[in-house]
Amino acid sequence: MRPLQKDAPKIRMRVALIYAKNQNLRTQAAELFADENATAGDGARDEIFPPLGITVLAGWLLEAGYEVRLCDDSIETLEVVKEHMEWSDVVGISSLTPNARRARELGKISREELNKPTILGGPHPTTNPEFFLESGAADVCCAGEGDITIQELLPVINDRSKWPEVQSISYLEDGEVVSTPRRELLRDLDAVPRPAYHLWDMPRYMRLMVNPCVTAITSRGCPYACTFCDAEMTPRLYRSMTPEATVDLMEHILKTYNPPQIVFFDDLFTIQRKRVIDICKEIVRRDLFFEWACESRVDTMDYEMLRWLRKAGCVKIYYGLESGSPRMLTTMKKGVTLEKVLAGSKLNREIGMYYKFYILYGFPEDRPEDHLATEKLVAQTLPNAISCGVLQPIPGTAVYEQLKPLLIRDVAEMDFNYWHATESFKHPFFTHAQLNDARERLLQVHAASFNFKNKLRRKLERLVAMIKKPELIGDFFEIRGRRKRFLKRVEDSQWAYVYEQSRDEHAAQIPRVVTD
Repeated sequence: MRPLQKDAPKIRMRVALIYAKNQNLRTQAAELFADENATAGDGARDEIFPPLGITVLAGWLLEAGYEVRLCDDSIETLEVVKEHMEWSDVVGISSLTPNARRARELGKISREELNKPTILGGPHPTTNPEFFLESGAADVCCAGEGDITIQELLPVINDRSKWPEVQSISYLEDGEVVSTPRRELLRDLDAVPRPAYHLWDMPRYMRLMVNPCVTAITSRGCPYACTFCDAEMTPRLYRSMTPEATVDLMEHILKTYNPPQIVFFDDLFTIQRKRVIDICKEIVRRDLFFEWACESRVDTMDYEMLRWLRKAGCVKIYYGLESGSPRMLTTMKKGVTLEKVLAGSKLNREIGMYYKFYILYGFPEDRPEDHLATEKLVAQTLPNAISCGVLQPIPGTAVYEQLKPLLIRDVAEMDFNYWHATESFKHPFFTHAQLNDARERLLQVHAASFNFKNKLRRKLERLVAMIKKPELIGDFFEIRGRRKRFLKRVEDSQWAYVYEQSRDEHAAQIPRVVTD
């Protein structure tokens, strides 16, 4: 499938793309990050980032000749959101499941108060279009990736007779929800226009962050079948930008916004080994020096790839571990073994890579012995940080279907965060308080693992690795040299305060845990 032709007719239609944010969660996040005496901890993911989904869509629409405004309900007042709606000819609203109520509210304002054609997109409109259509919050819901759908839909948004010709949308016909066939996924990610970062006040966002950065996505999809992961937005087909295009984007971000860090939100950045190594080599070849972080699976790592990641400035890798219980890893279809987790963790320690594990408690098959197994694995692997959440069953996932009879109420009607411990269902074997107790105990086990003995163990592992593989010694001095130049660049920027003093617990977003 090819994107729409570049010479398609230019339509001077004004489009406002709005990211909806649950206002209760917005308030909680603001209070957390405003409290200098609190640690951000598991609230790290509540940092305010420019919404990448609508930023990418804006790139397409600008290229096609539309006038576009972006608005983030996470940081703007309702009055500002309404101003963008009033300016527009068409309103598009993006909604995750935790933000579905707010998206419904904004959609009704757009349609009923301002009489604007309104399109809903994102994960929740993909899996539950009726939530918005039947409430009068949307004229049309888009399913999955909206790159081509939005370009086909906008020219006919005021002509319902043409809607059946547009793939991947849902709308009401005689009171019934009608869905057109899903379109083929976009394969060529190099054809995707550069995200329209310039439509945001990027310095404003970075000033709101604990760790100022710019975010990016260079691939889509994940070939794995974890039961808790929503594959409806980007079904299992993995696609990626070429290494050259990926580094072009990095270089553009650095030259335009000069951030201390770039954070990649790819579902699985390291799935293609050759691509990752080529990206890293290209970063070094172009003499780009910056820090960056990505998400991955610990079983995808090998020595050469991890070594190049470190050389190219990757300073943090976030691994979705989920559990240390072999039984639970099988149940959730994680597709990883403890042997691979142990080997991958040791490799990270030898290379000197900061790595964090994400853990999920609360699967319906969870038992106390599974939590004990996870505690044991965390104590063995010594990750730099962990984040443990209680499962939230999201529509579109296998575990959601499994837990439907146990739901307290519609998850879209609740205030919950993907990574926070909101009770959304009645677990068959634990109370919600017991799951939170187990979560706290895991945090304590991790904190206790950073004793003198284990700190020494990490240093010895690193030293032995450098003796066995002398090239790591050369890497060490090369990395130090590049970091000095990086720090000088940041020192000369408006983000110098980030590195003026050692990172405290709040800035590092590490939970404060009492171990006695």
